[in-house]
Amino acid sequence: MKKIIVLIFIIITLSVGCSKTPSLSIHIIDVGQGDSILIQTPNNSNILVDGGNEDSSLIIKNFLKSKKVKNIDFIIATHPDTDHIGSLDDIIDKFDVSKVYLPNKETKSDSYYNLIQSCNKKSINPQYLSRGDIISLDSNIKLTVLNPSYTHTDNNSNSIVFKLDYNNKSFLFTGDCTYENEIDIINNFNLEDVDFLKISHHGSKNSSSQEFLYAVSPDVAAISCGYDNQYNHPHKDTLLRLTQTNTKVYRTDKQGHLSFYSDGETITTTSPPK
Repeated sequence: MKKIIVLIFIIITLSVGCSKTPSLSIHIIDVGQGDSILIQTPNNSNILVDGGNEDSSLIIKNFLKSKKVKNIDFIIATHPDTDHIGSLDDIIDKFDVSKVYLPNKETKSDSYYNLIQSCNKKSINPQYLSRGDIISLDSNIKLTVLNPSYTHTDNNSNSIVFKLDYNNKSFLFTGDCTYENEIDIINNFNLEDVDFLKISHHGSKNSSSQEFLYAVSPDVAAISCGYDNQYNHPHKDTLLRLTQTNTKVYRTDKQGHLSFYSDGETITTTSPPK
């Protein structure tokens, strides 16, 4: 049976490294109206998913240092919108990064140009991800790419969506994928076992559809958005749909940085209830 144990923030002060059982750690970094996620595996692999806006660099760097991150095994830039890749150039400049993954979609923005230039300076050849690609992280951790299946004209529709499986727990990361992507994904993959969902597009009403949420049926959802943002994210309709699926919701605009841990059987959090 799926379950999440909500732990009191004051009590849980030990780092993952102090735990007797190595854990998978997922940190939703509070970069305001943007996305940046640090995933740390039990075998000490570091994966950075997105890099917030261009003014998020210091926040991300300080957070990575607080988690003792010196090397990043790979970066996934889910799509080339500035609020997802804005600070990745600076992260690549300052950290030892082994690989960078992108969707096969270029853009003429300064953020994208800066990202590619930083990769070039470090002799990193960005690789494209698309549906069906699989990355094995540890012996019992697998990353499966669910989107994009082909190149769209819209950046959000090209978002890299991936599922991370760790023993008996599954975690779904959705970038800014759209309703059309969601329907395509649930028509091609069985996602009934998803336990954790990173909500798409900061809680926009144009994603996290009823069909998708009922198909995925997550226990836990995390929303990355800015406090009192101009887009009114997360939208009230999205929050209502999450309530209807009995999903426990955590939000960076209400709670700041969000941290979740899993031993492959349960999910725990140090984030206080909102």
